[in-house]
Amino acid sequence: MYVRMTFFKVKPGKMDELRNIYVNHVIPAHKEHKGIRFVHLFECTDVQDEGISLTAWDTKGDLEAYEKGGEYPKILGMFSDVLAGAPTLKSYEVTASSEPMILRIF
Repeated sequence: MYVRMTFFKVKPGKMDELRNIYVNHVIPAHKEHKGIRFVHLFECTDVQDEGISLTAWDTKGDLEAYEKGGEYPKILGMFSDVLAGAPTLKSYEVTASSEPMILRIF
C-alpha cells in the first residue's frame, strides 16, 4: 500500500471552509480513482491552522497514475482562498501496519 500526504497551513479562521471543500469535493472526487483505499483529512490539535490530507492507494502504479492524471492541480486550486502558502506533498510506501493490507474503504 502507498500513501500520499499533503501537509498544509490554512489562513486564520479558514479551517471550516477547507473542511467543507474537502468533504464536498475532494472525497467524492477520489471515489472514482483506480486503487484508492481511503481519503482522510487531519486537523492538527497542537497548531490550529495546520493539517494533512492523506490518501492511500493499492499500488505504486495507482498512486503514480493519479499524480500524472492532472487532477491534483485542479483540486489544489479549490483551496487557493484558504491556504496560507503552497502545501508540501510527500509519498510513502506502507511497510508495516496493524491493519490487514487488503482493507478497502470504498
